[in-house]
Amino acid sequence: MSREIRRVLVLGVLAFVLGGYAYLTTPAKQVLRSENTRKTERPVLDYTPDKVKQIDVVFEGKHLVCQRTPGGWIEPGSGALLRQDAVDDFLTNLQKLLNLGEVEGGVEQLSEFGLQPPVARIMLQVEGEGTKTLTLGKNNPVQTSLYAQVNDAPQVVLVGSVVMWDMRKLLTAAGLVG
Repeated sequence: MSREIRRVLVLGVLAFVLGGYAYLTTPAKQVLRSENTRKTERPVLDYTPDKVKQIDVVFEGKHLVCQRTPGGWIEPGSGALLRQDAVDDFLTNLQKLLNLGEVEGGVEQLSEFGLQPPVARIMLQVEGEGTKTLTLGKNNPVQTSLYAQVNDAPQVVLVGSVVMWDMRKLLTAAGLVG
């Protein structure tokens, strides 16, 4: 056997031994279970958009109430028909809004978080489930989230500030904001 062949064989055996050692000593890959993911990424309001019968939004000094009818969404006071796509987008985006975490010691400081009085409020009448309420306060210090209360619970939570943009879009579609 030539010297070159022996060298290739020795290197091949060495590679096999090192590969086996790496395979046996590498820790098993751990995958987060879905229940852990659900705990950190849970929706703020749990509802089905198709079951919402009435929306009541207070935002920037404007108040919008709209009801679902067989002909679409209307404002009960004026009877004006709202754009179906705007209301559907609002309900879908609100359903996707996530609880980003709980604020410790928030109950005693509601006014500091802009929750007493609130900056904005959303109330949904959901068929078979009653009223779902989201009360919104000020932005957190880094301006990425809002302080909020869900269904008048004493716990203060953080939600994405994109909900303000969705409310502004809905009020613009209703002709309340220019």
